[in-house]
Amino acid sequence: MTDTDKILFPSRFGIENKPLIDSNFPESARIALWFVLRRTVELKRSEGWYRIVEELLRLHRVKKSYEDDEAPDLSYNILHQLEWTRVYIFCERVYEKLLTEEIDYDYNGNPETVRELEEVRRDFERDINQLLGEESIVYRMKNGEFYRPGRFHSQKISSKAYRILQDPILNDARRHFAKARMFFEKAPEPDFPNAIKEAVSAMEAATKHLFPTKQKDFEKIIKSIQDANGEAIPPTIINGLLSPYRFRGAGHGIAHGGATGGSVTAAIAEWTLTVVAASIIYLRDIAQSHDVEPPPF
Repeated sequence: MTDTDKILFPSRFGIENKPLIDSNFPESARIALWFVLRRTVELKRSEGWYRIVEELLRLHRVKKSYEDDEAPDLSYNILHQLEWTRVYIFCERVYEKLLTEEIDYDYNGNPETVRELEEVRRDFERDINQLLGEESIVYRMKNGEFYRPGRFHSQKISSKAYRILQDPILNDARRHFAKARMFFEKAPEPDFPNAIKEAVSAMEAATKHLFPTKQKDFEKIIKSIQDANGEAIPPTIINGLLSPYRFRGAGHGIAHGGATGGSVTAAIAEWTLTVVAASIIYLRDIAQSHDVEPPPF
């Protein structure tokens, strides 16, 4: 398990179930972020409070004079005034521009590198991801950039589907699924309609490659699929397989701009990606029941 998908204590034991935050950087998170910054300064892993304040003022578009000893308190105040998307931008800027290698000096004043810059960045990233997890914020930082991974179980199913999509015959489906993940994880402004559209396109492409036919109607292809014993997919399962496809056509602002099919939310987008991933896994299992040579994964 990596730092970006670590499951914190409350989530592991179901003690706390706060709603996920995807369009804010709450006050409590800003307080915690200030303490993360203070740690980097005290450990001499950043360019110091002066540069931190300068970056915050730049993002806040404010010109202000201040004394050096006012910088910590000023940074705290600006963090609480900053528009929420710019707090995420600020964190990325700290990672890229303000962190430094940790240097110590011996008795003769000779510098010695205690931690290389890459290690300092990894530690900062761990602190940020811990903070985001504690605050039930959906985003995570990886290599200095925020992305939206979704819930842990969704990630696991998507990862399994993506391994299956490494099969060369599923190249088209893989490209669509990768785009779906990119739109879903885009931070701090994910594109849920396009995430759904690309996910459904991935399922269509995978189905047509796994079950080649002259039939072009996707629903008819799904209904015609049989396993090696001649058993068709049960009708209730067919409805589940087709639900993302049908929502793509009816959901507001997706493929056809349907106005009555319901709005696209973060939860619906994640549900769609999860259902599509599980459907691709299921359909490949059926295809393999016909003694189709599986890819080496």
